[in-house]
Amino acid sequence: MLRYKEIKYQIEQMISYMHADEPLPSRESLCRSLDTTRATLHKAISELSQEGKLYTRGGSGTYVAGTRGTMVNKNRFVGLIIPHSEPNYRDLIRGVEAYLQTQDINLVLSYTDGDIEKQNLCITRMLQSGVSGLIVVPAHCMDITRDYVLFSRLEQQHMPVVFCYRGIESVSRIPLVAYNNFYSAWIATKHLIAKGYRHITYVAQFLLRTTLDRYQGYLAAMMEEGLEIDRSAIIFDAKHNSQEPLAYRETLNMLESHPEVDAILCNADSIAEGIYKAIHDSGRRVSQDIGVISINNDTVKCNMLHPTLTSVGGPNQVIGEKAAQMLLKIIQGENPQTPLFLFQSELYERESCLGPLSNEHEILSQARALVPEWNK
Repeated sequence: MLRYKEIKYQIEQMISYMHADEPLPSRESLCRSLDTTRATLHKAISELSQEGKLYTRGGSGTYVAGTRGTMVNKNRFVGLIIPHSEPNYRDLIRGVEAYLQTQDINLVLSYTDGDIEKQNLCITRMLQSGVSGLIVVPAHCMDITRDYVLFSRLEQQHMPVVFCYRGIESVSRIPLVAYNNFYSAWIATKHLIAKGYRHITYVAQFLLRTTLDRYQGYLAAMMEEGLEIDRSAIIFDAKHNSQEPLAYRETLNMLESHPEVDAILCNADSIAEGIYKAIHDSGRRVSQDIGVISINNDTVKCNMLHPTLTSVGGPNQVIGEKAAQMLLKIIQGENPQTPLFLFQSELYERESCLGPLSNEHEILSQARALVPEWNK
């Protein structure tokens, strides 16, 4: 694509959000924001003027033509790329869609199944379809260079983008809307401590930025309470195969080598099933012997487990609404004042960490065993 055509496309996207007779920014300002020369900018604006989308007033600048806003407003599209259609992402979709509807903008949805190659294809299709901007929940990728190349394409084509939940290590310039991962792990660990657990460890699947932020929150809570941290019991690379659930084998081995562990902080709800199975197969019980708490609060996953899983998260719809709001401001040419927008998480208490020996009947039985007079 010729450079002036790229600039023309960017200006078209910008004026689609402007009112009739609204002036464009100065040529100097447009050259800076679009990273182009005055000659290229002039050619793009001239062509748009010939098409009746812009007009000039002698000595006062360039303006949006009266019919432009109405025509484009009915055909604007924003893309949303997410891993899959689980409940948390459905809430995210509702949030994005709710805000876009207030602006008379359509949503184009695409799923990656968490696969980096499919994500690449989704982005290519979105670019080809002419969307005005993208909201992306990035697929997990352990190759930083690959991530950088992928998302550099978006910057090179001046495609407005906002990330949700997690960013990309090498692409810090793209705004991120997420929950505060440090705080999420901090309040989760504090909850375990308040319930009476003392030998708490941390289990995660990937060594990503979100993993490390949550790990730091876990460490902070433990150190504030003066509790010992056994780093040899911490798992950062939980795996699964066709025969075993995610995190099962690593957790089972850890429990066998660290019998003192009485609570586990899961980095995500998706690994809790394997942790539950490992606890059961080690001859112990969830909550009474080993408390379990997680992050993300996928309500379906949390309520399917027995006992139900306590988790930290928040209403995902607000993430979607904020991401859509931030994206539209970027499309309109505004630089986000807060490129990292964090929401505070909340604790959703269920049954997986009620406290060591929390069953009242078992507590009473133990008390009777210790006091012979009760057995008379």
